[in-house]
Amino acid sequence: MSGFAVACIPEAPLLHARLRAAVGPKECVRQFRDVSSALLPILQGEIDVTVVAVDGRDPDGALQTIRAIRDAASTHAVIAWCEARPATSRLYLDLAHAGVTELVLRDVDDMQFALARLLASATQRSSARRLEEHFSALIPKSMRPVFRYALERAHESLSVDDVAAAFGVTRRTIRNRLVDHGLPRPRVFLTWCRLLMAGALLDERSRSLDSVAGQLDFPSGHGLGMVLRRYLGRGINALGPGQVSHAIERAFRAALADAPGSLPLESSTD
Repeated sequence: MSGFAVACIPEAPLLHARLRAAVGPKECVRQFRDVSSALLPILQGEIDVTVVAVDGRDPDGALQTIRAIRDAASTHAVIAWCEARPATSRLYLDLAHAGVTELVLRDVDDMQFALARLLASATQRSSARRLEEHFSALIPKSMRPVFRYALERAHESLSVDDVAAAFGVTRRTIRNRLVDHGLPRPRVFLTWCRLLMAGALLDERSRSLDSVAGQLDFPSGHGLGMVLRRYLGRGINALGPGQVSHAIERAFRAALADAPGSLPLESSTD
């Protein structure tokens, strides 16, 4: 996770140690005493994900912290780190209602590699939420669940059959609905969703192609670069720092304007 920045609230030595192990020595883990001291760095884009330590005996403070972050930065990734006790099942529901992106159970989900995956998942879901909001005026309301589903699962290399099964319809129904709403054909649409997510991740602290390709299940950074070149008409080296996501979003808007129909080098059979 190149250039990754994590905040933890409040200061908690055990949580800090486990976050350090998860993100690696080159990344940044910042501790904040309370939410008021963390909000400015979050709003300035200095933090990729915030982990809130939840005391099961007195959870109100954690819930207030999560709501404050959500009110100030609605798409920021927020993880709740709490004890795994049956008595706290009501707390889990309250945390979900407060708007946590992920829930991590202490001594269960917070070992090094599991926690690293959850941190990556949380940032991806946060990016998916931002992209969904950004394109809400261009994606018909009835198709937004498909758009959201494809963005949130951009790391799975979804097939058209996968999406059709998730919504309980046939692949032909998915195709017809996309085309009828003036959207690209299914396989092209799913690739655009993966590229939108790739752009968002690439512009996070200038992450590398290899890093993002690994997270999104592309065979290699070179493979991701080739798909980007095919859809954008130019390689990302031609773009300035932090401009990849903007270029992909502009190209996606153009694709929406040109749809229905297939895009370059894509099969027209989907």
